[in-house]
Formats: sequence, C-alpha cells, structure tokens
Amino acid sequence: MTKTASTQGLQNALQEKSSTSTTGVDPYKKAQSYLKAMLPAITEALPKSKGMDAERLSRMTLTTLKMNPKLLECSIESLLGAVLQSAQLGLEPNLLGPCYFIPYKGTVSFQIGYKGLIDLACRKGEVLSIVAKEVRKGDSFHYEYGRNETLKHIPAPHAARGEIEYFYAYANLKNGGFVFDVMHISEIEKIRDTYSMSYQYDKKGSIWAKHPEAMAMKTIIKRLIKYLPISVETQSAIANDETVRKDITEPAFIVEAEPIETITVVSGTGEIIENETK
Repeated sequence: MTKTASTQGLQNALQEKSSTSTTGVDPYKKAQSYLKAMLPAITEALPKSKGMDAERLSRMTLTTLKMNPKLLECSIESLLGAVLQSAQLGLEPNLLGPCYFIPYKGTVSFQIGYKGLIDLACRKGEVLSIVAKEVRKGDSFHYEYGRNETLKHIPAPHAARGEIEYFYAYANLKNGGFVFDVMHISEIEKIRDTYSMSYQYDKKGSIWAKHPEAMAMKTIIKRLIKYLPISVETQSAIANDETVRKDITEPAFIVEAEPIETITVVSGTGEIIENETK
C-alpha cells in the first residue's frame, strides 16, 4: 500500500464532497461528512500490521474535534491531511496519546506524542523499550558519559520532591546495549521558546503550556532517538512530526522544527560513525 494511492483516495473524496454545497452546514457535521466519505481511503492507508480500524480512527478524530473546537476553524484539507498522516503511521489521535492535532493559524498541525515516538522507534525490534522520566529537586540523581557511562535516579519521597530540574530518557536495545540522554530543564525550555511555533503563537493555550511535562518527555525522547539504530522507514515516519498539509495533493511541510543531527549508529556495537549538524 502506497502513500500515493491513499492520497489519491482522499483527493477523490474531497472532489466528491466539494461538488455538494456545504454553505451554512455546521462545521462538525461537515467534518463528519467528509470523514465518512474518506473511510475507504483511510482503510487503504492504514498499516495492516497495526490492526487499526478506519471507523475507529474516524470516531477518535470526531472526539478530538469536540475536545478542541478550534480545530473546526481550520481548513478541512489540513484536517484530512492530519487524519491521513495518522492513518499512514498507524497512530491514533488522542491528546497526550500516540499523536494529536494542533490548530495553528487556520491549519491543522499533525504532531506525534511521546508515546507515538516510542511506538515508532520500537516497531522494528532493534529497540526493545524506551523510558522517559523527570528529575526533581530532592531526588538522588547521577549520570556520567564516557567509557563508564552511568545513569542512576532515586526519587525522593513525594512530599520531599521539588521543582523539575532534569528530564532523561533511556533505551534498551535488542543487542543488549543501553543508550541514554539527559537534558536540563533550561535546555528543553530553550528548544520550546526557539522552535515551537505553536507556543510562540499562543503561549497560554498551546500544548506546551497545558501539558509541559509530556512535551518535555517528547523532546528528550526525540533527541535520544537520533542515537538509536532505527530504520530509514522509521526515520521517515518520525519526520512527519509537526507538519501540515494545506493541500491534500501536496507533501506535508514542517511548521515546527529543531536542528537535526545526522548520526549513524552501527547496529550491534552502538558505535557512532558520523555526527554532523545540519
């Protein structure tokens, strides 16, 4: 099943619906009508291995629209584009779930949540698991890079824990390897302030403002993934994060981005053989 085929299916659905007047139609009912028309295209796009259902994806999309009515103010093309990306990656839209839809200047931005990043990175089997945690004042925390890499975190009793100081993420590999990364909260906030267009656009209403810990975990996991032995297919899937399709026939483009380090890891040894910032 190809992305071209599923995109063509959506294009046909759009053309069919656009021939019917929707003037004065309630935006939610309009979206519901379009989603119903594109069920065959969603089915075509869904990865068979995930066992997902087009009708369930449609229902979850409608629930998302109810939870965030601002999405109904966005173009129907960008909404359907986000649904297509969700289907192609086999990720269900759900706030703080595998993926979610964010309204941004009249368009819908498709974003992968930290759970979705973990799902994608672990699908091929080279990465067994990924875990992300926050470190608060009062916790016992020590990490060291180099030949004797160490990561140790003992949380303090709940009442004794203070503000967040660090986030870390680690991955267990099929070959027995262990990879981790640590970021101070100031590093994460700098990435948010510099590269998050939605946060710059709406500081109080953005997902960064409403769910800062989940977004911080996504940030550290996304950086950790650059060091993992993942396939080109998985890299391409993750590249769909924070993109928009204004026209269903055009490729998605990034509305939020951070510098990408190109890192090649030799599977089985964990040896980094290339490190180049673009």
